Amino acid sequence: MLFNTKEFAIFFAITLAIYWLVKPWRNVQNLVLLAGSYYFYNNLHYTFPIYLACMIGVGYVSAILIDQQTQQTKRKAILIVGICLLGFGLTYLKYSTLILGNITGLEQWQASAIGIIVPLGISYYTFSSIGYITDVYRKRLPAQQNAITYATYVSFFPHLLCGPIASSVAVLPQFSKTNVPTWAQIEQSVAEILWGLFKKMVIAANVEKVVNYCYASHEDLNGSTLFLGVTLFNLYLYADFSAYSDIARGVARLLGIELTQNFKMPFFSRNPGEFWRRWHTSLRKWMLDYLYLPMGGNRGSKLQYVIVMLFIFSFSGLWHGANMTFVCWGLLNGIYFLPYILTDKLTRYKDVVAKGKLLPSGKEFLQLLLTFNLITLTRIFFRAPDMTVVKGLITKIFSASILAVPLKLVVTNVAICLPMLAVEWVQREKEYVLQISTKYPALRILGYIAVIFLIYWLHKRQNTSEYYYFKF
Repeated sequence: MLFNTKEFAIFFAITLAIYWLVKPWRNVQNLVLLAGSYYFYNNLHYTFPIYLACMIGVGYVSAILIDQQTQQTKRKAILIVGICLLGFGLTYLKYSTLILGNITGLEQWQASAIGIIVPLGISYYTFSSIGYITDVYRKRLPAQQNAITYATYVSFFPHLLCGPIASSVAVLPQFSKTNVPTWAQIEQSVAEILWGLFKKMVIAANVEKVVNYCYASHEDLNGSTLFLGVTLFNLYLYADFSAYSDIARGVARLLGIELTQNFKMPFFSRNPGEFWRRWHTSLRKWMLDYLYLPMGGNRGSKLQYVIVMLFIFSFSGLWHGANMTFVCWGLLNGIYFLPYILTDKLTRYKDVVAKGKLLPSGKEFLQLLLTFNLITLTRIFFRAPDMTVVKGLITKIFSASILAVPLKLVVTNVAICLPMLAVEWVQREKEYVLQISTKYPALRILGYIAVIFLIYWLHKRQNTSEYYYFKF
């Protein structure tokens, strides 16, 4: 069930109405959300709720057992077993083909692994579960005794398939109390949902076919067309993924649950470090808390720092997919950090670029352009199905044909994305993109109506493709 469908609109309207009708009873509200989430997930494939229930059971029991123990060695042993059980489910279902395919003599097992149906969103709720039992072990929060509350937290349908990865410390306690959204929060939710629908139904839906064409026909296209095609994929991926996150956040807030902001206008970043603080922030936060800092972060020598960074990005690549292209994608992103680390010039910007100004300075513009193009080049690995296609794309892009006239269709579709970037640039200092600063509510409403009109006028009615990040 996709956010941008009538089926979801009907499902959410019914769920929302029932949820607030039973407002006096928090446990009943959670039951409504749990039932709704399982209906939402079962609607995708009947086996998916089984995997989800197993993950919930392992996380729930592991946390309680950890909390009951006073001896540190036993607490740690339970934590390790819990992580291994959760990790085994993810590894077996998602990475069997990759692992068995590289072990001689296991061809028969590999053949059986190919038929495995990987549950959508398994990476997200597995990471949430691992983070939860780790937080209980660290005594950042007590184990949740109410099984319904915990199950609702893990399976909460707005973020179930594509994040944001819900922090147990920040999100789980919200399911134990009723948070009635204010009118201002309702308006923010509607605005975020509208902007998410615009990005999905107008930007992503319009350019998706052109992106697919460029990658499928790379042998017949010149370098300039392919470079713009890869650029278009970078823009498409942002529009598609951030659209899901925006809608999820708006839908969750209408249910009284506040999720993290997963995207903070990442294309306005001055170096790779700033980009990754603005892109998929919930995954970055998870890796920071449970991998980067436990491994020492930047506290050791420069060599240790480099090794940690390369490992983190390689792990991120594997998280995205069981393919060497994703490993190379992660490594390349890690390599981008090396010049900054080795020269001690990795600036950690705290403010948005060109704060209080209409346009960036010349230096800032070059920083934005360089960062955007560096990230764009990594998307060759991210989208390509195998290394053969990667080689073909890179060979064409870094050839004399990069100076040739690009295909008009690709140029036109890149131009389609520019209004999205322009609006986000103007609104980059706001809490959310459609936050219109005016004391006249009628003007804000007219702005929302204008976005609705654009969605109706420009979206491709025949396009109801899944969100790209569903595969991860």
